[in-house]
Amino acid sequence: MKTHYRTYLEMSAPRAQVADLLSDSTLWPDLPGGWEFLGTLWRHGGDLYRVDMRVDDAGETLRWEALPVIGHGPRATLEISLHDAAIATHLSVRVVVDTPGLAWPWRQWRIAGAARAQVAACRDALATELRRRHVPVTVSAMVAVGTGATEDEDEDDGPLLVADAIPPAQAALIEALQDRYPQTVAHFLSMGAIDHLERVARLEAGWGQIMRDAYNPEVYQVVGDFAQPDTLDRESFGEGQARPTPLPTVAHFDLIYAGGGLGLLHAAVMAARYGRRVLVFDRSEVGYAHREWNISRAELAALVETGVVSWDELDAVVMREYRDGLVRFHSWSRSDVPSTDLWLPEVLNVALDAGALLRLMRRKLEQAGGTVLSGRVFHRLRACAGAAQGVEVELIGPDGGAERYRARLLLDGMGSTSPLALLRHAGRPFAGVCPTVGTVARGFAQGDGPQEYDPTLGDILVSVADSQTGEQMMWEGFPGRGDELTVYLFYYSAIQRDRTRDYSMLDLFEQYFTLLPTYKRPGPDFHHVKPVYGYIPARHSLRPLEAPLLRGVLPVGDSAAQQSPLTFCGFGSHVRNLRRTTGLLDYALRHDLLDPDSLAPINAFQANVSLNWIFSRFMEPWSQADDVNRLQNLFMRVLHQMGVEKATRFFQDRMRWADYHPMLLGMLWYYPGILLAAWKVLGVKGITQWMGDYAGFTQAAATAALARAAGQRGEQALTGIVERLAPALGLRLRARYAEWRAMGWM
Repeated sequence: MKTHYRTYLEMSAPRAQVADLLSDSTLWPDLPGGWEFLGTLWRHGGDLYRVDMRVDDAGETLRWEALPVIGHGPRATLEISLHDAAIATHLSVRVVVDTPGLAWPWRQWRIAGAARAQVAACRDALATELRRRHVPVTVSAMVAVGTGATEDEDEDDGPLLVADAIPPAQAALIEALQDRYPQTVAHFLSMGAIDHLERVARLEAGWGQIMRDAYNPEVYQVVGDFAQPDTLDRESFGEGQARPTPLPTVAHFDLIYAGGGLGLLHAAVMAARYGRRVLVFDRSEVGYAHREWNISRAELAALVETGVVSWDELDAVVMREYRDGLVRFHSWSRSDVPSTDLWLPEVLNVALDAGALLRLMRRKLEQAGGTVLSGRVFHRLRACAGAAQGVEVELIGPDGGAERYRARLLLDGMGSTSPLALLRHAGRPFAGVCPTVGTVARGFAQGDGPQEYDPTLGDILVSVADSQTGEQMMWEGFPGRGDELTVYLFYYSAIQRDRTRDYSMLDLFEQYFTLLPTYKRPGPDFHHVKPVYGYIPARHSLRPLEAPLLRGVLPVGDSAAQQSPLTFCGFGSHVRNLRRTTGLLDYALRHDLLDPDSLAPINAFQANVSLNWIFSRFMEPWSQADDVNRLQNLFMRVLHQMGVEKATRFFQDRMRWADYHPMLLGMLWYYPGILLAAWKVLGVKGITQWMGDYAGFTQAAATAALARAAGQRGEQALTGIVERLAPALGLRLRARYAEWRAMGWM
């Protein structure tokens, strides 16, 4: 009776290292499985075996055959084929066990189960040995940016820089990083982007705090009156450090925006359209971008509809508008599921110069009387719960002095590492994250092949290999000006599944520079122009708010993390919901509805987006190296059959109730095993969350259908009556209609 067991695994090391490890017979006695080495023979289960090993001429297939010489044990064959994935190795494993007796199914199930368990145990043991043999050089005090101090410095290592050309703090950072991240440091130096390297290290340090559930309760205080003594003054600065003399509090603003990225768009609309007195500050330059943005023209129309900018002005910041976009998942040579290309011409097909757009919006803000402060670091916030409701924000200025400003409300646009967002959620990490790195580069080999650059095509979501270092790496490529291509490398991760992860952006950058030629082939004049990077977070939301708002604080952008956990289009979500959030905020200001309960409906939450959490969970490998690619190729087949219009709605977060069920039924038709995979990936908790999401989605769809039936006159009559009788309820009603419009349901 022959029993066959096959699996497809990944080991996080280059093929040469894995081949050397598997060929090292001195390790075999220590591997799990109960085999005992006796010099020339092996003993297992009381039987003696001779084990023969063969390696093919190319060194890509290793074969072991165990033949019993004394006893009546089974004959076993193990064959492992190695497939190079640059920073990882994929192993196609085949086990054949030939035992005497009849081929009863239950006997084969038992033998196959034992083989599965033994292969998994050996894989774990070999992975541990790989880590022991190839321990990376660690860098202590890696993020001591600006201090110039690192531990255990090796003075014999020659720096990669001219000391006189780089400030001491940056030189110390480079020296700390260059051993572990040689490609990253070298490429950042060639791009003249050492200031970006500092920001990456700072972002990584902030994300490390998130993973430790760390937060600082002293960044926020509620007082009865601003005249009340500030109990935190004594603790605001280090022990023995003299407190800078604070500047006088300036004139009162309506709104203060912390962060000059996505929040700047919001601020410009509030100032230019609604005439609000606005202050925007940022620790670097207000309007500075470290990512490029892509969007569709239909979504970009939401920005024009605010009345703040025109199409002529936006055309000046559009770098390129490509004709078609591709979603493609890798299919390895022995996969039973072929790759299915999905072409979407109106998804992320407009490439914007993010810096130029932010500069345009900054001009609009300043022309409307807004105040801009660059080089200001957020220190802490005091919120008044008394008669004089409002907030007082304390900043540290460029000279180290304290500056204080007051407003009716602060909008937190400080991103995923915002200290106010961490405080609000008690340090709990986000539910999911996409660490994202890349570069704007020139000089790729041009052509129409999959590894060549075609300026008329964009890659929306592409994988070129199965899992690497335990993650399913994904690529995006968006043509820009001239022969520029903005390339991103990222992976999906549900944080609660592995709280020990550090999500190092520096590690990912090192992998990016190694893997880039496997995605697009560099030409003779290839060079990197500038880096792009960020942690793009998401929360799994069964409701618009997972935690009560802080008094006087309204989150926007990544600090709210309410974009889709699948598409992770923070910019698209922000723009699509811009009229919604600014209009509701103006209503709240006009009616003095600034308490946390009243402000709660002002957000970018979409009932249809919460369902995407399920899809994102299947973007992480759960058993075999090709888990994600195999499943997503089946899903691409379903979307292809549904048609471009419905597939586009899915990728633009405009999925309708009637769109959802063909997706589920199509997956069940092509892959009934999705039910078992869902149980493995989601578990009881995840399935329960999905049921809640689906119930909320269904309720929202039914309510929206009634609203559509009532028509515009019904909406005007209902909102008019409610707003006159109960303005707070009117805000919630307006918010509901605005959500339906943002989803394309009205």
